[in-house]
Amino acid sequence: MFSWTRPDPLTRDLIHLINARRHDHGDNDAAVDTLQAFLDQGREQELLMVMAALDEEMAEWLFDLLAEAACSVMMEVHDPDEKPSYAIMGALALPLQANLALPLGLKVDPVATANLLHQYLRVPPGTVITVEPRLLTDATLDLLSLQTIHDHLSLLAESQRPQPVAARLHPPVENTAFLMFELIGATEPGLPEGMEEQDRRALLAGLMEQCAELAQAPHMIEAPVYAAYALYDAQNAVRLHRLADETAAVWRELDPAVRARTIVHLHTQCGNGVYMPIWTDLFDPDLPEDHGPVWTSPDVWVFTADLPIEWPGEMLTNRLLAEGCTKFENHIVETPDN
Repeated sequence: MFSWTRPDPLTRDLIHLINARRHDHGDNDAAVDTLQAFLDQGREQELLMVMAALDEEMAEWLFDLLAEAACSVMMEVHDPDEKPSYAIMGALALPLQANLALPLGLKVDPVATANLLHQYLRVPPGTVITVEPRLLTDATLDLLSLQTIHDHLSLLAESQRPQPVAARLHPPVENTAFLMFELIGATEPGLPEGMEEQDRRALLAGLMEQCAELAQAPHMIEAPVYAAYALYDAQNAVRLHRLADETAAVWRELDPAVRARTIVHLHTQCGNGVYMPIWTDLFDPDLPEDHGPVWTSPDVWVFTADLPIEWPGEMLTNRLLAEGCTKFENHIVETPDN
């Protein structure tokens, strides 16, 4: 006889929210409250497991709410007639120069940068902007979590002394850094949805005056996003680079005769949401089918919203082509919804 444990009340709330969404009568405000309760209890990983089990549309809906839950906190209201206001954590991806010198600087003036954001993001008057004093690299964000962001923002919403999001910087994997900032007292939980070309150019010019490590590429700057999206974009870059490096290192160490005929399989799982595993096999066609691959990498979990399905394969292919490998197959592993 199977034994099982009844889900705790918070898990039951999440199940009810998902079922309500399936029947087109979900309550987004209630969903955000529930997701914030998960983060308050340190249960982010449970939410990612749920997303990996949902179909793509449901998973994207859930992550959009999770991003809002992690990066938007309602501030305490002292007057019952007072309209609610929010503390919001956003991020701007900025282009970096190649071949950065170590140790990294990536410093900005928080006050001057806040003024730039006020002007060029066209933030409503009365909203206070605070800025992280350093641009964060993707390798730095790889070590953070949604709960880290949520805890940081909750302290700001309670008017406590702000602490840096990250203790130290790590060298970037790609030529991108992230400007992290907070809007305190915003009337809506969202972020500005667009930037004009002249605003992008002026904002980057103002930031380059403070940080010489930025590159002149205003076309790369897009509208700010919740810090949650920047976090997962950064972690994708780091994890896929590591997967490519690890696969290349193993391929390089193979016996030359085996290496000459080895086929690299990239396995991309899809059809089960926005958080999915990618892994690689090195396959020797001279071995019998029941032998299996010469080597299989660990799973690398990546966040796939707005991520082209070809991108992991391109990154791996380019890395291995540089090593002299020319045999590739891309295997998309389809899974049924739910």
